[in-house]
Amino acid sequence: MAVQSPPAPTQAPPAGGPAALPAAGAPPGPRIDRVAAALRQTPGQLRGVLAVLAALILGAGITGMTSILAKSAVIEETTGQSGRLSVAALQLYQALSQADATAASSYLTGGTPSEEMNEAYRTAMRDATVALATAAGEVTASADVELVARLNARLPVYTGLVETARTFNRLGEPVGATYQEQASTLMREEMLPSAHTLQENALAQLTESRDDASAFPYAAAALAVAALATLVWAQMWLSRKTNRTFNLGLVGATVLLVVFAGWLAMASFASASHTGRSHEEGSRPLELLAQAEIAAQQARAEESLLLIARGEDPKAAERYAEHMSELADEGGLLDQLDAAFSGDAGLSADIDAARDAATAWSNGHGEVVKLAQDGAYTEAVALAVGEDEASLQTSFNALNEALTAATATSADRFAEATVDAQRSLSGAAAGLAALSLAALISAAVGIQMRVAEYYA
Repeated sequence: MAVQSPPAPTQAPPAGGPAALPAAGAPPGPRIDRVAAALRQTPGQLRGVLAVLAALILGAGITGMTSILAKSAVIEETTGQSGRLSVAALQLYQALSQADATAASSYLTGGTPSEEMNEAYRTAMRDATVALATAAGEVTASADVELVARLNARLPVYTGLVETARTFNRLGEPVGATYQEQASTLMREEMLPSAHTLQENALAQLTESRDDASAFPYAAAALAVAALATLVWAQMWLSRKTNRTFNLGLVGATVLLVVFAGWLAMASFASASHTGRSHEEGSRPLELLAQAEIAAQQARAEESLLLIARGEDPKAAERYAEHMSELADEGGLLDQLDAAFSGDAGLSADIDAARDAATAWSNGHGEVVKLAQDGAYTEAVALAVGEDEASLQTSFNALNEALTAATATSADRFAEATVDAQRSLSGAAAGLAALSLAALISAAVGIQMRVAEYYA
């Protein structure tokens, strides 16, 4: 009779075998439990505080450094691409207006214009060509590219009309007046509006750059304040835990962050102050002065066209009145300049001189028109473009010289304020980065010293 052995007992799977592994996709509960358990102990809590401090301090340092670098880049752009474009657009508008005024005035002299008028016209056209070339190299927007291309196409047409008018004028042919009027119409209705639009676009870019340069770095400041608050709380908490009043590492980090926040605020406020000064003392008067100079030049061109028409062109008379009203009437450009800068010794004298010249010019204009309408054309032209002290040419030259002098003063102030804004940020980015890194190291040393005591 065979005896059967009892069945072998079932063996439990070895520890750590497949049955001990968590199912695929199960949450890492043990790891979270270990972290939670560590945070219930003082060393784990200290490391958690250090992690929060590291995030805040590094965040403040990185955002502070990048905001300073961004401000520097914007200020550099103000004197670079957008600054060059705005200056070129302004110079283009001024040069075109001056060229048209000079061409119309020189036509009145009959025959060959004086060398002084020829030189003034050549200089204005050269300045316009240079400004247009500069603008062509700086524009980026498609609309501005189109404006520059349009001006490039119209400029040789304008100069051709002027030269044709001069040729017929030297020959004594009255048809020259028609060519001169066509040239002025082209300038007034197509070229100057395009130059004005280009100038407005450039000024808008400059204003945007100025606003960016003046903006306060709120993100960096908020992170710095949060880091300081966390440091203060950590020292109070650690003092209760260890019965020690100070932790030198955390105190050092606090001092370094206070210096960081102070430098960030001072550099930002100083840069904003200088940027604002560049606007108030530089770009704002420059814009008003440019408008005044252009209004004077356009009024001068219309006055010349009125004389070319023997005083019988009512539209030219209306346009002259509009430009002179914009320039010299109550609330006009000269009044705005006087109200804004009457206490400015560097500008007020030039503005007063411009006002006196504009008044003398306006007072003599009526006599010129009356002489032309009465048939005394030679006397009217002599009073308008003559070289004696009583001529309107003398008054116009005095007005132009006063506005040019004030413009040079404002341009110097704009450049000086912009350089000061750039200088106020010098070294700030590297300094803020170094301070934040030193604060992080100091906080890490201070906390690690306390952690080490629990494992000693």
